[in-house]
Parts: sequence; structure tokens; C-alpha cells
Amino acid sequence: MKNKIEHWKLTVGQTLRALWPLLLAGAVLFALLAAVGGMVWKDYRTALIESQTRQMELVVQSLADSIEFSLDEYEDRLDAAVRKVEADPGHSPTLARSDTLTDLWIEDNDGKVIYSCYGLTPICDMMLTNNGEGITYWQYHSGDRHYLVLKKQAGDKTVCLVVDSETLYEQLVSDLKVGTNGYVMIKNASNRVVMHPERAQWGIDVLEGRRKLYRKAQLDMTSLANLLHTQQVESSGIQDYYSYWWTDPSLPRVRKISAFRQLPVGESFWIVSAVVDYDDLYQPVAESFQKVAILFLSVAVVLGLFLLMVFRLQQKERRNVTEINDLKSLNATLEELHRSEESLAHGQRLQLMGTLTGGIAHEFNNFLTPITGYADIIMAETDPGSEIYDNALEISEAAQKAQDVVKQISSMSRKNVETVYEPVEAAKLVENTRKLVETNCPKQVEIVEDLDVTGEAVLGNSTQLQQVLLNICVNAIHAIGTKGGHLTLRARTVPRAELAERLPEEKISYDWPTYICISVSDDGCGMDKDTLQHIFEPFFTTKKTGEGTGLGLALAEQIIRTHRGWICAESALGKGTTFYIYLPLLEQQHAQEQLQWGQDRKLRILAADDNKKVLDLLTADFAKLGLEVVTCSRRGEVRALLDEQTFDVLAIDESLTGGSGVEFCMSIQGKYPGLTRLVMTNSPTREIVDARRHRVIDGYITKPVSAGTLLEEIRTCQR
Repeated sequence: MKNKIEHWKLTVGQTLRALWPLLLAGAVLFALLAAVGGMVWKDYRTALIESQTRQMELVVQSLADSIEFSLDEYEDRLDAAVRKVEADPGHSPTLARSDTLTDLWIEDNDGKVIYSCYGLTPICDMMLTNNGEGITYWQYHSGDRHYLVLKKQAGDKTVCLVVDSETLYEQLVSDLKVGTNGYVMIKNASNRVVMHPERAQWGIDVLEGRRKLYRKAQLDMTSLANLLHTQQVESSGIQDYYSYWWTDPSLPRVRKISAFRQLPVGESFWIVSAVVDYDDLYQPVAESFQKVAILFLSVAVVLGLFLLMVFRLQQKERRNVTEINDLKSLNATLEELHRSEESLAHGQRLQLMGTLTGGIAHEFNNFLTPITGYADIIMAETDPGSEIYDNALEISEAAQKAQDVVKQISSMSRKNVETVYEPVEAAKLVENTRKLVETNCPKQVEIVEDLDVTGEAVLGNSTQLQQVLLNICVNAIHAIGTKGGHLTLRARTVPRAELAERLPEEKISYDWPTYICISVSDDGCGMDKDTLQHIFEPFFTTKKTGEGTGLGLALAEQIIRTHRGWICAESALGKGTTFYIYLPLLEQQHAQEQLQWGQDRKLRILAADDNKKVLDLLTADFAKLGLEVVTCSRRGEVRALLDEQTFDVLAIDESLTGGSGVEFCMSIQGKYPGLTRLVMTNSPTREIVDARRHRVIDGYITKPVSAGTLLEEIRTCQR
């Protein structure tokens, strides 16, 4: 018995000595995790509260814009009534009532109502605002109902437009949720309450009025006074302060957060403020983090127990795996060294190719400069109907194509290269491709050309499209091999239904009813179904190592997709392969009508984009049409130009520096009548589609843009 006890003590002592480093490490790890958790909690809380307050700012901004829009509408209605009275002093104007427009009065010089459309007779409380443009805002009441009255002098009379301010407040604020107890209020520049969820506070001074209203309570309004001062000197912001819940009879003193924004009313302003309980933001964050912390502790306990269980197993297996791990480490080191050598060699080859490419492009430009120059001189000095002129024109066109190829070579390493799109005749595209293929085509391959198009064209880049066709033709020649065969190039116009039938799984746009189908067929070896499914994947190739990269067809598909087209293939082993390229047909007559319409209208266009190449392209493109386009790259410049000059169209990039294009169009809504607002985007998002549906914007254009596409969208919006 004594020996067993001694053995047990010895075993426990050995276990503790073996485990104490692990226990110490666990304690240190737990302390570090606790510290990290504290920092994460702080950052998490700050981030979420900032997100919530940002949402409040957006709510206040949206509400201020809506109120400004409504006030502008009321002022326009009042001005219309004033003009009628001034034109015919004996005429009694009428008013079409609505949810908010209640009555229309005419007062004499003594302020007595001498005419009322609907007989409403509220009592005047006070003047709220004088907008400095002849219109004053007054607050009236009838029983417990409040009204906003806009007044303007019309000769020896005063025309008054009566607005049901309670209905206006309910329409604008009823759908806004601001925390559990939060609310939205509106004050004038003198801190008089214009609108408030507590009807008793309408028209009172925020500080003195509340002290009188709640004179029995000992109210500390120091923090509230600081907030009011901030709202007077700053146009917008977020501030937390201590105040009371005025909608609660017990008047609990709480910490609040206020998001506010000054709303311009003529030369004065109102203050739109959203108030929320600080706990409404903080409490959910704390509760969610507590749950995460409990879950983390539970996982840590389970993990600790698991580590304790596997510790003894690791001790036994450590000696056995040491040698294996050493061998694996050595093998991995050798493999990594081999890969590093291959990667270094590949990088050196790419660097050398880049250097050679730059040199070749430079030399080609030197060769092409005199060719192009002398060709232009010959055409300028020769009769356009002569054979010499035609030969010089062929030289000039060939040199221009060579310049396009050189540009592509020199831009291979640049990002965001802007592509110029122009009408490309399908027949010429196929014919030029055939000529290029014939120069390197083996004798055993016969090229057949079958064109069912004449002047039909697509909008695109001829060099890129020719690159796609050349790549497919070269692959076809390789598939035919040495046995010989036929390579057939076809072009025809097809309806959208044929494309939809060939690609039933794709969503084919209804924007283009007709497509040009260019097909490349060969009677070579063909492909099986499995290979056919992967031909457009990057780095997939059936060629031997070193003969192909597997990027040709992947690049071809990318180019066709950027041209709003589709590419697909049909093939069978031993029966050959056919590639189909569908490109939207360019309605050239329609496009010409758009350009002529733009010239006749002499539109004033303001284009805003932070990419200088896009602006330069639009400037040059519109200059050819005799139209001037004003360009800028920053949001502040756009607003300044709109204030200084009159424009018919604003085309703004969705990702313009300083904020999105949709947000900017929302901020100027109703401010510039007659301005057509267009957003340029890489791809239309739900936000952009919704903005057009709600008339925040008039339309959008998918990049790349040109003068023709921009004029077409403008004309569509102005129909």
C-alpha cells in the first residue's frame, strides 16, 4: 500500500513538472487574448456606433432634402398666386387642395383676411422665418391643429398659402425609425420649435419655452444649450449631450445623440435634428459582444481540455515523428529551391520580353511615321478619284492598323487602358482577317469566305476583334494539321431569337433585336464534350508543353464580352469545330440621327470623371461634332460649374472622387430645372436602377462611352 502511494506521488509530480510550461503558456495566452478582446470590443463598439450615427446623418440629410423640396414647391405655388393677384387685383385666386395644402388667403394692409378659398381661420402665433426674398413663414394654430403659413406682398395686399404642417410632418417623418424613443424635430434659426412629436412644444423656444412648460421640474439644460450653440455655428454634425425625453411625462434625464443639418430657407435656415437614446446604440452592441465573449470562453475551455488530453499522446509520438519531420523539411526545402529557380528564370524571361517589346514598338513607330506622313502628302496632292490616291489611301489605312497594333504592344503592361470604340464593318473585318491568315496559311488548308453582309457594322475596336478572329483561325489551322482541309469564314445578320436559342442558359439582353454572327469553321480533328466545356478557361490547353499558354480563347471571350457580345463553339471528334461570335448590330442610320440631333441642339454638356483619359476622349469626340463639353474631375468642381454656368446635361461617373454620382444627383435634385442627369458606370447596380426609377437620375450609360452613345441616351431621356 505504501509503495502504491509513493508511486502515485511520483507519477503526479512528473506529470506536473511536464505540464507546468503548458499551464504557464496557457495563462499567458489567456491574458493576451483578454487584452486583445478588450481592444477588439472597443474598436467593435466604436465602429458600430459610428455606423449607426452615419445612418442617422443620412436620414437627416434625406429628410432635409425632402423638406427643402417641399418648401420650394410651396414657394412656387405662392409666387404663382401672387402673379395672378398682381395681374388682376380684383381676381380671387383658387387653390387645388391636397394633403398638406389647406387654404389660400388674401390679407389687407392691416393683416385682416379679406378672402379665403376654404374659410379656414386659424390664429397667428408668430413669424418663424423671413427668407429675404419677400416670403415670410408664420406659425398658426386652430385648436390643437398647427399650420405653416407662407406670406408674400402683392401690391397693397398680402397673399397667404396655408400648409397643414402636422400632416407634412407625419408624411415626412412617419416612416423614419430613430431608435426606441428617438424622434425628429425641426427648429428655426432662433431655436423656435417648428415641428416636434410633442404638439405642446410647437412654437416654443427650445430652452426658455421648455423651462416654462416644465416649470415644476428642476431641469439642467446646460448640455442642451451647448448643443444648440453648435447647431447654430455648424451646418451639420453629430453630438452627444444630456437632456430629457420630452415625450415621456416622467421626464427621465438620459444621454442622447443628435444628428443635425442646417436646411437653407432663403437667407436664413432651419435646423433638422434626429435625436436617439445613446443606449439604443450601445446596448445591442454590448449584448452581442457578451454573447460572443461567452462563446469564446466556452470554446477556450473545451480547447484547453482537448489540449490536455492530447498532450500525453504527443509526448509518446514525438520521438517517432522527429525523423520523419526532418526528412519532410529537407524535401520541402529542395522543392522550394527548385521552384524558386524556375520562377526566377521565368521572371527574367518576362523582363527580357518586356524590354524587347518596348524597343520593337519604338522602332516600329519610327518606321511608320514617314510612311503615314508621305501617304497623307500624296493624298493631299492627288485627285481623289485616281488610282494613285487609292493606293496612298491603302498605305495610310495599313499604317494606321499597324499603329493600333503597336499601341496594343506598348500598353500590355499598363492598367486601365481606355479602348476607343467606333463603327466596324463586319465584311471588312472578315476580309482583312482572311488576308492576314492567308499570308501564314499552309498550302494544304483552303480558306473559304462566305459573306451575307454588306455595310452592316458593330460598335467596337477593330484591332481587338481582329485579334479574336486571328486567334481562332490559327487554332483551326493547327486542328486541321498536315492532312489538309477547309477553313470557312462566314458573316450574316441574325435575330436575337437565334442567339437565345443557341445559348438558352444565358440571359440575352433585349436591348439589341439584331446581331451579326461571324463563324469560323474547320474540318479538323475536333474536340470531345469534356474538352469543349473548358476551352474558355484560363491556362487550359490541349497543346504540348511550351506550344501554348491556354490564354488565347480566355482572352477572346473577355474581349467579346466587353463588346456586349457572345462567343460559343460546337465540335465533335473527327468532324471539326465551329466557333460562333455574336455582336450587337450597330444601327448606323439611327446613330447618325443621334449625332445630327446633337449638332442641331447645340447642347451644353458637363462631364465629370476622375479618369483623365475618359475626359480627353469625350472632349475630342464631341469636338468632331462641333459640340463643346466642359470637363472636371472633382465633386466640388461640378457643383461650382453648375452654379456658375447653365448646362443641359450632366454626365457624372458613379465612382467620382468624393462620393458616388447617384448621391450627388440626389443632393442637387430640383435645384437645376431642365438639367438632364446621367451616371456613367462600369456596370449598372441595383442602386442606380432604383435611382432612375425614382427620378433621382434621368438615365445611366455603361462604359466605354462615346459621343454617339451619350447623345443617344440624352435623346432617350428628353423624349
